[in-house]
Amino acid sequence: MRTVGEILSEKRKELNLSLEDIEKETKIRQKYLEAIEKNNFQQIEESTIVKGFIRNYALSLGLSAENVLAVFRRDFRENEKGQVIPRGMVEPLGEKSFCWTPKMTFIFFVSFLIIGFTYFFVRQYVGFSSAPELEVFSPVEGQVFEEKIEVRGKTHPEASVKIDGTLISISEDGSFKEEVTLPRGENFVTVEAVNRQGKKRTFNIKVKVE
Repeated sequence: MRTVGEILSEKRKELNLSLEDIEKETKIRQKYLEAIEKNNFQQIEESTIVKGFIRNYALSLGLSAENVLAVFRRDFRENEKGQVIPRGMVEPLGEKSFCWTPKMTFIFFVSFLIIGFTYFFVRQYVGFSSAPELEVFSPVEGQVFEEKIEVRGKTHPEASVKIDGTLISISEDGSFKEEVTLPRGENFVTVEAVNRQGKKRTFNIKVKVE
């Protein structure tokens, strides 16, 4: 993209005009015209003067002053002292655009591994230090049966299950199903899951056999 100085310099040369000609037309001293063409605005003390010089210079060449000033504002800003400096020198640091870097990729990857391992070990620790999960789908509290009772449920695949103190087999996914026979009347069915550390989880379910 062309700068203000390049636009004005190219147009002046295209019209076969010298800086002396522009000085006579605009009453702007030649050293300031040279500074503008080189984008060396530090030689001009105040930004309002810079903008005025650019406007008059552009008009003397038959250019749109507003368009040329728009290019100037794109590349330069006014600091607290009223001086013109490149825009990048006064942009707040917080306005920098986000840029993903290889270092950030490495940090993200390492963080992901740490979180993954931490989750795994915490889950293993909780599994070893707490009683195994146990769900009993049948029977339900207060259910009435005629004779045999079907006990169905699910636990951790590595746990062992007892029904009324009798060890039963469970499937690879931890599910189990067993039929038990109870005497007539009200009874309690005790379902117990035990893990390798001896942690237990027990359900006592009241049922009735007619």
